Amino acid sequence: MAKQVAERDGALKTYALRLVDTVYDASVYSVIGYSALLVMLVVIAVAICMKLIYVPEFHPW
Repeated sequence: MAKQVAERDGALKTYALRLVDTVYDASVYSVIGYSALLVMLVVIAVAICMKLIYVPEFHPW
């Protein structure tokens, strides 16, 4: 009986560690993706300010 409890606890611990690792990896990838998006937006903004990219004025009325 004690062996079955130990095996179950080991399995639960393994599952929990795998879940925590997956959540951590997802958060790291989301931070990297968000940072890449911000860098891309900064590059586009600098290009627009330096008039390398033409953006026409838009008046909806």
